[in-house]
Amino acid sequence: MATRLLLFVMALMLSVSIAADNKHPGISDVAPGEVALKQIHPDVWIHISTWVFENGMRYPSNGLIVRQDRALFLIDPAWGEKATESLLKAIDEQIGLPVRWAISTHFHDDRVAGDQVLKAHGIKVYATELTRELAAAADNTVPEAILTGLDNAGDAVSIGPLEVFYPGAGHTRDNLVVYLPDADILFGGCAIHEAGRDTAGNTIDADLAAWPTSLQRMQARYPQVRIVIPGHGVPGDSQLLSHSIALVRQAE
Repeated sequence: MATRLLLFVMALMLSVSIAADNKHPGISDVAPGEVALKQIHPDVWIHISTWVFENGMRYPSNGLIVRQDRALFLIDPAWGEKATESLLKAIDEQIGLPVRWAISTHFHDDRVAGDQVLKAHGIKVYATELTRELAAAADNTVPEAILTGLDNAGDAVSIGPLEVFYPGAGHTRDNLVVYLPDADILFGGCAIHEAGRDTAGNTIDADLAAWPTSLQRMQARYPQVRIVIPGHGVPGDSQLLSHSIALVRQAE
């Protein structure tokens, strides 16, 4: 009981710090090919990488690292192979625990392009069969292992400290989100937008008609979520879900 209370207090202090300074690393803080780690809970870190598009535009990307006992769970690689190598190096230097298992939350490059690096380091990367099929069709890296039990909207599976939830189609047909019950943190990936965004972003593979309903499924399942992490940009609270619904409806 004392240990759980201490963890709760530490988590509360960390979340207050996030709300107070909001200094989430961005493109001015993380060079392409590099990674920053930001701890938001005693057992949870956000990893931040950046990508440079052909037109020179730089863009940040978030993933998650979750500790259970003496090992780590990785939610999405960093954006690209070089950044994923930097991620593993940063994990070794700053956390010092092995990555036991990884998941790619959808088939786009920002979620799968580093998977070959993880495989080369002996880390098995899981994804749904739909993600694997869509990645192959797009000529993207295909995660090697199949994550089962997430075929229908509303399906969820528990893996260690994680609940992996398929809310239905949204940013892509296959987008997954990950909830951490012990920390009350939701990693929404690219299905959720940061507060500073004023458009629905990349909708080329989106299902704009289904997306609001998928976000509402998240709201219904996690009504009291404390921290919500978008796929790109600054984390927030549950208001990011309502904000994302408004942006998607604006794009329909």
